[in-house]
Amino acid sequence: MLRAMMTVSGLTLVSRILGFLRDVLIARFVGTGPVADAFVAAFRFPNMFRRIFGEGAYNAAFVPLFGRKCEELGSEAAVGFARNTFSALVWAVGILTLVAIPCMHWIMMVVVPGFLPKFEKDLGGIGHGKSFYESRVDVKGAREIYFQITGKSEAAVRHWSARTRVEDMHLLDPEGNKRKLLVSLKDEGFPIVASGQKEIASEGLILTQLSLSGDKHSGVGRDVDPRKRFVPREGEDVLEVIFGMDPTGLARIQLPQDHGMEHFVVRVMVGKVDEGTEIREAVLRIFRNHPENFDLTVALSRIMFCYLFFMALVAHLSGVLNTFRYFAVPAGAPILLNLVMLGSLGLVWFMRWEGDLEVGKSLAWGVALAGFLQFVVLWIACSRAGAAMVPHKPLWNPELKKLLFLMGPGVIAAGIQQVNLLVGGVIASFQQGAISTLYYADRVNQLPLGMIGIALGIVLLPEVTRRLRSGREAEAAHSILRGMELAMLLTLPAAAAMVAVHEPLIQGLFAGEKFSAEDVAKTGWALAGFALGLPGYVLIKVLQPAYFAREDTKRPMIMAGVAVAVNIGCSLLLFRLLLPGGYGHVGIAIATAVSAWVNVVLLWRGMDGFVKIPRSEWQRLLRMALASLLMGAVVYLAGLALESWLSGTLWQRMIALALIVGTGITVYGALALSLGATSLSALRSSLVADRGREN
Repeated sequence: MLRAMMTVSGLTLVSRILGFLRDVLIARFVGTGPVADAFVAAFRFPNMFRRIFGEGAYNAAFVPLFGRKCEELGSEAAVGFARNTFSALVWAVGILTLVAIPCMHWIMMVVVPGFLPKFEKDLGGIGHGKSFYESRVDVKGAREIYFQITGKSEAAVRHWSARTRVEDMHLLDPEGNKRKLLVSLKDEGFPIVASGQKEIASEGLILTQLSLSGDKHSGVGRDVDPRKRFVPREGEDVLEVIFGMDPTGLARIQLPQDHGMEHFVVRVMVGKVDEGTEIREAVLRIFRNHPENFDLTVALSRIMFCYLFFMALVAHLSGVLNTFRYFAVPAGAPILLNLVMLGSLGLVWFMRWEGDLEVGKSLAWGVALAGFLQFVVLWIACSRAGAAMVPHKPLWNPELKKLLFLMGPGVIAAGIQQVNLLVGGVIASFQQGAISTLYYADRVNQLPLGMIGIALGIVLLPEVTRRLRSGREAEAAHSILRGMELAMLLTLPAAAAMVAVHEPLIQGLFAGEKFSAEDVAKTGWALAGFALGLPGYVLIKVLQPAYFAREDTKRPMIMAGVAVAVNIGCSLLLFRLLLPGGYGHVGIAIATAVSAWVNVVLLWRGMDGFVKIPRSEWQRLLRMALASLLMGAVVYLAGLALESWLSGTLWQRMIALALIVGTGITVYGALALSLGATSLSALRSSLVADRGREN
């Protein structure tokens, strides 16, 4: 097991390193801005299916059936079953893709509801002459507020105010009514609008009125500097914000970091000041994210959705190769995704395309191309292994029916982490920048998860299946126990390190011009939240094969459903508690970790004593935990010592990270051996045993 796992882990490590490089460059190109949020949201949907299908869920149903065919009827009959399943997949996923792409607008309304207008009001029917309408939106966790009046009527935004839990903060309107919200003007374009911003006033003036008349958009200030008239009284609480407007009349209020505000209030006057003006069509829209985010997310999702089609086929081909013990090609295929996406970023740099939007589109087309290339590579590998997959009209036979029956619960059960991330993304869309922040944190968390958990799951499932089919239940249970031991030996120190040096890790990997110190802090705390559940994520991958090998996918599905319910409840609670300080996304990460441990407990109890943990293993686990805690303290001190390098040049940051990681590995290895958490002879015997089984 260890030898096969090392093969998968080694190739996964190469893929993850390239993925890190890809994400570092993405962070440098687009940071955590609107395009980053749109791309991550669009990529997450097909990528979730890649992880569900490609990292165990589809194989959880297919591999046991395919393995039984190989054992009972021989390779030829098994390959025939695989070809029929492949044909059914081509038809099913092809139809799904053709239906989903035109319906992507409605799908994204569910996936990223926070990108939609937070408030939308038709102003045409509220009166004639001078009519006023006041609206209020929640601004907890918001970095910016956008609003726009569209239509043919004449309307004016009269004033803005932000309310804390205690009192209002106002702006002074043209009539001289006191408002305690100071607005300074900023002459710069918005991140997505390519045409730039219309110059509407000089820097530092207090905006007194924003008017809209037909196609004319202007900001009107007084002839004299009004700041002298509007000096706040001593002790008066004043919030200064930055205001801007683009040529389309889209207004933006940039809020201070950690502003602590609860509500944004806008009072709209509809119609001219003159009497007798007829009110025609007018719509007020207020956004917590850039208004173009949603449409951009839909467009990028349509480009990348064909990736899902190819990933379903890649998962099938990987299952065939893994059953035949060809682990290298399936494990190495994801490397192509990272290479192509790096090539897409290189193309943007070479062509000198300017603007975040071009980066997003280039990456989206790169994802689509990478899916096709992965499929081609695995199809060739299967053909060389004597299992060429040629689609034909699928036969609706009992084997295919059984596969579909098993696959539905298996997809839900094995994809529990991805479901949790999807739920977290839906909630995170209500905090600006949270989607991309969680993405970067999850990418770091995925390195040990991919190298350890996914590799263990891929190797364990066919091994446990073979042993159960041949009646060797004790050996199958021993394989699960051995997998649990390896999982804890490797994930406990990884989790401890990510909690201890969460911010230095993010600082070293992603910090740059478009990835600010605030982004580093918020991403680092999200990483610490995810890390709390890392051992749990991996144990799920180890325990699930005990069910899937017996073709039991229903009970894991029910357990996964309970874990999802826990995740949703904790996410909503913690997000709301932490959002006022701008850290609602950390609550989502912690909720994901809690749900993972709930799933582990349910899976363990559901095995009814199939795997027994002897006293010696519990003692070894305590030693692993002690070694991990001590190592965490050491790397924390190393992070403090290398703080200046972590804030330096790219090469200084890379060297500092290498020193921190190298120190952690060395210290943990020495502690684990000296405390008796493991031994060189035990590791050596695992490699020898694996070599013997392969021979």
